[in-house]
Amino acid sequence: MKKVLKSVLSLLVCAVMVFGFVSNEAPTETVEARTLFDVEKELNEYKALLSSLQSELSSISKNISELEGKSGQTAKLMAQYQAEIDLLETDIEVNTAIMESYDEKRAKVISDIAVVKEDYDYRVSMYKKLMQFIYENSETNAFELLFSAENFSDYLTRRDNFNDIMNAANDLIKEIEVSLADLKVLEEELAQTQAKYSEYLSGLNKSKTELETKIEEYKTIASELNLDANELEKKYKDKNAKVQEVKAKIKKLENERKEIFNSNATFIWPVKTSSYRVTSQYGWRGDPFGKPNTEYHKGIDIACSRGTPIVAVKAGVVTRASWYSGYGNCVIIYHGNGISSLYAHCDNGTSSRPTYEVKVGDSVKAGQVIAYVGTTGRSTGYHLHFGVVDTNISTALGGNYANPNKYLPDGYYTKRN
Repeated sequence: MKKVLKSVLSLLVCAVMVFGFVSNEAPTETVEARTLFDVEKELNEYKALLSSLQSELSSISKNISELEGKSGQTAKLMAQYQAEIDLLETDIEVNTAIMESYDEKRAKVISDIAVVKEDYDYRVSMYKKLMQFIYENSETNAFELLFSAENFSDYLTRRDNFNDIMNAANDLIKEIEVSLADLKVLEEELAQTQAKYSEYLSGLNKSKTELETKIEEYKTIASELNLDANELEKKYKDKNAKVQEVKAKIKKLENERKEIFNSNATFIWPVKTSSYRVTSQYGWRGDPFGKPNTEYHKGIDIACSRGTPIVAVKAGVVTRASWYSGYGNCVIIYHGNGISSLYAHCDNGTSSRPTYEVKVGDSVKAGQVIAYVGTTGRSTGYHLHFGVVDTNISTALGGNYANPNKYLPDGYYTKRN
């Protein structure tokens, strides 16, 4: 009986230990994915820390120079080298920032060229169709129009329609000339931007080379001073190691930011409502204004109520927030990796809200409201024209415009092609 009791007690003790161990186990937590703004915040904190550490490092160097000030010209030369090193580091930071700004400007100009090229192609297509009509009817004279008409009123209507077509052709020629001029200006701007980018890149590389040379010369002069200040040397090494550690962390964060910024992750839906319908797909369609011809639609049309919030489909930088030809009030956001999203026909502002909720240069996150649904520009009713510009591709009809179905999430209205 005692043996049985001992066995039961042993089992109870084991059970308590097992269940106790399980109950004390740390709960698992679901960690949310870091956003671009989370990374930016941490990156700015580390940059501030780096600035502070570099200031302390400079102070230690200054103390070394002061302690060995009696060494005369050699100590002065060291201080001069330190000042030159500091200037070169500043110059590198400035050149890097300016170069990045010109890189963003290049992306904006490329997006602008794609939009203007689309407008130019559309007008040329319409002009060719008008020329074909005029050519096919060029033999018709006033008498033929008169005798083929049912009555004199019908004759006047036919004559006026023919004159309208001729006037429209002349107007299109002028508009094509304007589009060509716009393209020329944008292409010149792109060339200038590329030249500036190359200029600052060259300056950056030159500064880096000079910095490496100055640091080596500084070390040589320091050794010639024959300083034996072990404590200062240790402090300098420890502080410099911390600087390198923070720099490595900054580099890692910059890479993380770049991965998020250039990610090919799926876009979110661009309108903040469940009451919508897709009225026009990407590709060939009939003319929405009732003309007897077709056109290549380089986006999708999402019909919904006026004033419906339009949101950024993905994090990025705003490169346009202004009127843009037939697109009316238009917002373009660059998402990195050559991809931009376009939001057209945005509503004009009212007493209670602005036309745009963003401006050029703003960093936006996915889901942030940027404008509101309207019917500005070449539009037949309240809707959002949503397009995707991808400079990594080019097609005969779409140019740099990609099918938005490849980027938008499944389950809203169609499967991606």
